[in-house]
Amino acid sequence: MEGMIETAAEPDVGPYGVLGLLLSLLGVLAITLGVLAGLAGLFALIDGLLFGWADVGDSFAALTSGSLDQVATAGLLIGSAAYLAAAVAIFAVARRRAGAGWRSLLGWAPFRTDRVFWLLLLGALTYQLAAGALVRFIHPEAKNWLILPDGPLGVASAFLLVVLLAPLCEELLFRGWIYTALRFHYSFGAALWITAVLFALAHWEPTHLYAMAILPMGLLLGYLRERTGSTGTTILFHTLYNFAGLLVTFLGKP
Repeated sequence: MEGMIETAAEPDVGPYGVLGLLLSLLGVLAITLGVLAGLAGLFALIDGLLFGWADVGDSFAALTSGSLDQVATAGLLIGSAAYLAAAVAIFAVARRRAGAGWRSLLGWAPFRTDRVFWLLLLGALTYQLAAGALVRFIHPEAKNWLILPDGPLGVASAFLLVVLLAPLCEELLFRGWIYTALRFHYSFGAALWITAVLFALAHWEPTHLYAMAILPMGLLLGYLRERTGSTGTTILFHTLYNFAGLLVTFLGKP
C-alpha cells in the first residue's frame, strides 16, 4: 500500500481460517475465565489466611456493596483483571499457534509515527468530543455509562483499565489476532469492516448509540493497522485517545 511505513513479516505459520479463528476465540475466552478463576482463588486464599476463612464470602460480597465510589473502584479493578487475563490468553493462543512466530500473528512489529498519525489523532479527538456531545444530547443518561470514583485508588484503577489495559487487550484481539487472520484470507476492505463491526459490537449497550459512535474509530484503527503493519501503532493511538477521553470525563465531573 502506498504510504506504508513499516510492514510486519509474514507469519511463519499462517493464521487460522474462519472456523479456526472462531475456535481460537473460544480458547481465548476459556483461558481468560481460567486466569480470572485463578486470581479469584488467590484472593480468597490470601483473604482467608489474613482474616479468617469465615470472612471470605463477606469479602467477595463487599465488592458489590458499600459506597458508590467503592463499588466503582472494585468494578474498575475487576475489569482490569479481566483485560489482563484476556491479554495473557491472546498471547498464549498466538504462541500455541506459531511458536516463536507469534509476533506476526498479532502484528507485534516495530513502528514509528509520522505526520499522518498525529493528524488522524487530532481528527479522532475532535470526533470524540463531537460524538460524545451528540450522544449525551440524544440520550442524557449516557453521562452515567462510566462512573468514575474520586479516591486515589479509584483514579489509579481508572487509568490502569481505560488507558493501559483496554487499549492493549482490544488492539491485540481486534487489530492483532482477528484482523491478521481475516486479512490473510480476504481483502483489506472485508477485514477492515468485519473487524470494525466486531469492535463496535463489543461496546454494545441498550441504546446502540455508543456502538455506532465507536464504529468509525474501529475503521480508523483498522486503517492504521494496514498502513503501518503493526498493532503497536494502534495500541499507541488507542491509548492516547482513551487518555484524552478519560481526562475530559474527570474534568467534567461536578
